Amino acid sequence: MISLEGMYDLHVHPGPSIQKRRFTALGATRLASEEKMGGLLFLDHTYNTTSMADTINELGLKTRAFGTIMLNEAVGGINPSVVEIALALGTQQIQMPTYSSRNHQAMYGDDQKIFPYKKRAKPYYILDDHGRLLPEVEEILELVKGSKSHIGCGHLSVPEVDVLVKRARELGCRVLANAVSTDMPDYPVDAQKRWADQGIFIEHAYMAITDVPHVTVPVERIVSQIRTVGAEHCVLGTDSGNMRLPDNPVALRNYVEALMG
Repeated sequence: MISLEGMYDLHVHPGPSIQKRRFTALGATRLASEEKMGGLLFLDHTYNTTSMADTINELGLKTRAFGTIMLNEAVGGINPSVVEIALALGTQQIQMPTYSSRNHQAMYGDDQKIFPYKKRAKPYYILDDHGRLLPEVEEILELVKGSKSHIGCGHLSVPEVDVLVKRARELGCRVLANAVSTDMPDYPVDAQKRWADQGIFIEHAYMAITDVPHVTVPVERIVSQIRTVGAEHCVLGTDSGNMRLPDNPVALRNYVEALMG
């Protein structure tokens, strides 16, 4: 059996959450600690998980917990003031909109069963009519520049990520393209390669090879994408927390074994 000792899972959705979750943040950290994992990055579509992670870290478990804020309508959207506070708290990932992105809403419409309370979510698009980043996005990049945090691409469209990555790298910001092979955002491999060549990391999530929530991606396709982009540019997460997925360490081990298989 593959050892998970020292590994990091960069995509974990724990409870409490408005979506029903398989485990709490503390439960996920305890499970990971039993496997001597290095760390977990917690995500929630509606709030900043940093305070939760920091509180868990006071317990002194083997696995460290880290926090994310996702810039959806629930936290004020693309709001530099919210980001400034998040950075002061030590939030590790500042992620662009997911369910509030125009790209997500164009594909899924009113997916209330997956994302409750989405009716009030305005569709965010981070470029202006001339294809330039909105001033508030520029301000967010300036805030993240020089910090220990990084930008996550969320569920933005390829054209948005193209411009975001270019400008972020010009400023020296670190960037992660989230869950690229999952059906949302489902970024094509040529885009993944283009972004990786600019120095960002590409995340592949376990959820992609399951039927949760919509489409199963063949593991062979993900292996091919990793080989094309270069494994040195890729990181793994589970996107675990959904009730239909296994516990986070089980999901990570299953994923690694599938990719190596």
